[in-house]
Amino acid sequence: MFHKTQELAAPTIKDAFGKCVQQGATRVIVSPYFLSPGRHWKQDIPALTAEASKEHSNIPYIVTAPLGLHELMVDIVNDRIKYCLQHVAGDVDECTVCAGTGKCHLYS
Repeated sequence: MFHKTQELAAPTIKDAFGKCVQQGATRVIVSPYFLSPGRHWKQDIPALTAEASKEHSNIPYIVTAPLGLHELMVDIVNDRIKYCLQHVAGDVDECTVCAGTGKCHLYS
């Protein structure tokens, strides 16, 4: 079965690649903001990037490993958890992500 890749978010990889080149990039680094490798990282993003690079054949590119494979991700998650627990204990203000949402509290 043939699977046609379609991008859901803007800008598209093609548009972003072109804008990088337009702004003077001599190489393009595509760094997926994913927690784990999956079909998008293994197939879709490399295919879309290869297609985008056809218009800029003199510009090398790389698709990096997903963010979640980095060993420091555990530290980042732990920092977020600790901060949220400090907030619900009344020790710190809401973080910028939660500020004003009413979401940062213990549910029972």
